[in-house]
Amino acid sequence: MHTASISSEASVQSFQGATQEFLVVADIASGGYGAVYKVRGSKGGVFALKLEKRAPKRDHYKLQMEVRVLQAADKAKPEERQHLPTLIDHSEPHSSSSSMFIVMTLLGKSLGDIKRAYRKRIFSPNTAYYCAIQSIDAIKEMHDLGFLHRDIKPANFVIGAPGSKNANTVYVVDYGIARKFLDAKGSMLTPRRKIKFKGTVRFAPVTMHKMEELGRKDDCESWIYMVVDMVNENRLPWHMVTDVDEVERMKRKAIAEPRTLFKSSEESEFCEVITYLNGLHYVDKIDYHWIREMVRRVAKRRNCNLREPYDWQKKNTHSRTVSR
Repeated sequence: MHTASISSEASVQSFQGATQEFLVVADIASGGYGAVYKVRGSKGGVFALKLEKRAPKRDHYKLQMEVRVLQAADKAKPEERQHLPTLIDHSEPHSSSSSMFIVMTLLGKSLGDIKRAYRKRIFSPNTAYYCAIQSIDAIKEMHDLGFLHRDIKPANFVIGAPGSKNANTVYVVDYGIARKFLDAKGSMLTPRRKIKFKGTVRFAPVTMHKMEELGRKDDCESWIYMVVDMVNENRLPWHMVTDVDEVERMKRKAIAEPRTLFKSSEESEFCEVITYLNGLHYVDKIDYHWIREMVRRVAKRRNCNLREPYDWQKKNTHSRTVSR
């Protein structure tokens, strides 16, 4: 069980984990039900600490699922978890506790935050296709561990910490609504007949709108919407639509007519990916390698080498000036 204390000398918050103590050195983010801090471990090293406060009428923490995913990743080979952060420590949830925390690799900004700094709020084609490949690889790693993410969007992919050897690696994060879909033997779990809507309306797959059990194909459908959001100046057709039923209708049309999302003939392979995913079912596996190759074909046709420098490494690259 963790403890948080305030130093009388410097108003410094600390958290006691199972293996060491963590001292808060900076705030990273905060919200109604938690916060993220940059912390220094008593055994050395700088990490990210996510704190979740117990929500009213909820008997569990979302961080419990995050721990499950990262513990599974820790058991995988290094080459099988290149896009997942490392779990450093965590507190044990108790019925009497008011919060829970996990400590993990300190990473950089999210793709959503990075592209919001640009005037058109999209990446250059080279950076967008690089992120598309990195993110589908990250999704594959989660699926291979037996988990569906269920909230694929730019805000849930982050780059490595600036200046680190993995500064340009894209990581998938935030597994609070992830779900285990494979049993211990690697067999698919029986789908539930009905589920509650979870995730983000803009990027949710049609299956979620139907409130049916999600499969691997559904994370990949959300990934397609994310690619559009990263590279298409016109964004997703339903970007400003608030009616959930109308968003579902527009998504169904986009899947039936992929040119709705990718109008340029230079991106025809993405239309093929949409058609491919639409033909899959809950139990079906994904040909991730083929999807990666489709992205590479588009990148090659558009003269993108998928190498550095990426947009976040450039200064004043189509950024917008914000006056305050």
